[in-house]
Amino acid sequence: MKLIIGLTGKIGSGKSTVAQIFRELGAHIIDVDKIGHEVLQNQEVKNSLREIFGEVIFDGVNVDRKKLASIVFSDPKKLSILERITHPKMREKITEELNSLTGLIVIDAAILHRLKLEKLCDFVITVVAPMDKTVERLKQKGMNEDEIYRRLACQEDITDTEYVIVNDSDLSSLREKIKSFYNRVIKSKM
Repeated sequence: MKLIIGLTGKIGSGKSTVAQIFRELGAHIIDVDKIGHEVLQNQEVKNSLREIFGEVIFDGVNVDRKKLASIVFSDPKKLSILERITHPKMREKITEELNSLTGLIVIDAAILHRLKLEKLCDFVITVVAPMDKTVERLKQKGMNEDEIYRRLACQEDITDTEYVIVNDSDLSSLREKIKSFYNRVIKSKM
């Protein structure tokens, strides 16, 4: 038995916290950000990125993700180029991981639909949060307002799905919402 949930939401919505709560409830989590970081270690990917973006994005032999992010999140065309290079390799790794798992699986991916992963899911949950909470959370992670709004602008295509979890309070309240959703929706589908 396998139930695959896509978990999406904009940066700062609390999506990864929701994924962690699902992990506590026994789900396998596929962390797409982590897979994206791994793909940036692939020599073929590094060669393509070097060709397009130059040495400026490298810190020695590795891609400097902060330098790359500052370039791609300020130019949608460059973001699109990065995605054309990395997304096929990411989908391949995600599919391999999915094939090796059973039970409840959560694909934690902000850009789930851009990666065309929703097709692999039984259903998708979107985590949303009020803008002030989102900005506050991201500032606590060390981002400045300019960075925050540039990244959010690149995620305009992340929209609500059939299931929406509103993360507008504290962690214990969010945990209760997830447990309730798990008991009400997920158990009935397992």
